[in-house]
Amino acid sequence: MGRNDPPELDEQPMLGSVFFNRNRRPQDVAWKWLYIASVLLTIVGGISALTHRNKDFSRLISSDYLADPGHCPVRPSPTRRLLGSEDDFQPKLFLEAAGLCTGVSIAGGLLLGLLALYLIKSKPHAMVGAAVGLQVLLPAAAGVTILAAGGGGGSVPMFLMSGLLAFVFYLYRQQLALVGRLLGVASHALVDNPSIVGGSLLLQAGGLLLIVPMLAGVLLAYTNGGVIPNPAAASVDAGAKTCTDDQGQAVACCAWMPEGWAIAYMAWGSLVVGWSSLLVFTVKVFVISGVTAQWYFAPATQKPRGALRRSLGHALGPNFGSLCLAAWLLNLLQMLKSMAENARAENRNNFFVQLLVSCFEFLLTLLEAVTKFAVVRLAITGDALMPSCRSTADLLARNLLDSVGVWWFPGMILQVTALLLSCVWGLAVFGLSYGAWGGDNAALSSGIAMGVLAFFFGVLTVSFINSILLNIVDAVYICFAMDRDAQACTRLEVHEVYALLPSNKAPLGVVEQPDGNYAFGSTPAATAGEGGQPGLGHGQQVLAYGVPHVGGYAQPAAGYPSVPRA
Repeated sequence: MGRNDPPELDEQPMLGSVFFNRNRRPQDVAWKWLYIASVLLTIVGGISALTHRNKDFSRLISSDYLADPGHCPVRPSPTRRLLGSEDDFQPKLFLEAAGLCTGVSIAGGLLLGLLALYLIKSKPHAMVGAAVGLQVLLPAAAGVTILAAGGGGGSVPMFLMSGLLAFVFYLYRQQLALVGRLLGVASHALVDNPSIVGGSLLLQAGGLLLIVPMLAGVLLAYTNGGVIPNPAAASVDAGAKTCTDDQGQAVACCAWMPEGWAIAYMAWGSLVVGWSSLLVFTVKVFVISGVTAQWYFAPATQKPRGALRRSLGHALGPNFGSLCLAAWLLNLLQMLKSMAENARAENRNNFFVQLLVSCFEFLLTLLEAVTKFAVVRLAITGDALMPSCRSTADLLARNLLDSVGVWWFPGMILQVTALLLSCVWGLAVFGLSYGAWGGDNAALSSGIAMGVLAFFFGVLTVSFINSILLNIVDAVYICFAMDRDAQACTRLEVHEVYALLPSNKAPLGVVEQPDGNYAFGSTPAATAGEGGQPGLGHGQQVLAYGVPHVGGYAQPAAGYPSVPRA
């Protein structure tokens, strides 16, 4: 079926067996039930920690109480409350004082996020140039400031850093030229599927509703315990009520010790909270990738209906077990990375350990990238996680794109964009607030508070939009690689951008079929048609990469260097 005769997207699958709209079989079911059991056990433990907490905890851990050796051990009083009286905190007064500032900052942050999306969509190359220029100019400005203040030699490292950054960006100028086009593709996909933003917000809100009670249970578990003699105290002067350690330094005579079950529960709960946090992340990536894939593989004249609902149903239904396994693997990789960093810090002078840790961290980073891309692929195919990891590794090996251009530069550009826009917004809010409130010392303090709040919410909102754009960049890359593997060209405007990235595959021409479909085709070398041109079949047209079929976000920006073809 050609692109001129599109199917009804709610009734038929897209691209044959590549994307299944309905009837996915449940995968990795054991991991789903393991996660659910872990969450239930953590919640039950949190309830137990709440009901059995030491209600005298706030008094027992005060520095004055722990300094008295006569309090070790002490019998907890059941009448003491943990949080003091109700008059210690009055939410109404707090909200009246901070509500206006917070409301204005949140509203401004939302507008700033929309502005960032508009700029990335309409002026992606200008945003890339601004981000690169800012990173070069900031160290240079710091060097000038140090030099003007009489720092002399202290300015040299700043100027060297600025020069080094400028040289690195010059070496990667061709990849930077492509970054704007990559972000242009992602922003158009987001504009065509605005439900992604609302769905991502709902997922993160739901994740908070799940994680916050478990985190509260872990914190409450610490209040189950009592006061014991401080193990670090080597000597005690009961008369002066002072204690010292082996080095003669003053230490508290008493220490708080949680009960044994509470220590075990805190370790268990921390693991489940970390697992749940990464599960929210993987579900978000899965849903964004699923919606993006439906947009990518949809016929040119149609938009997929119910894309968000379909992907969310897959994430919380048949593919939930695979996402639980992916989140568990990512959590394990993060813990191994933390252990590697500790080993690096403890063996700074051991070259052999530093070398081993570097190799180990590289392997962990590679496994993390494969796992994240596997989540993108299983959002498209509905496979189990491990087969998806194997097929993703093979796909990356066959269609290896430039990792700097795909993974590092877009994230760096978007992060700098978020900071730049948020700084401008924070300074504007500070200036307006300072002028509106009279310009005195009180207005200065209030203006600074308003500016900091505006900057914080601006960074939060723009970073959220940026994370979605990066997920879309990864999803479109997997769709492109699957297209390329199948020698198909579903979205020519996307291929014109991604095919320019360095790849280990020889470039292929894009052939327009008589029915309007596009596909890859090898460039004929032996047979030439009329006029010395390669012979083509009836109704076929070879379109070279780098020559946009239509105008739009696939077009390179004027003034940017030409990019060599893959």
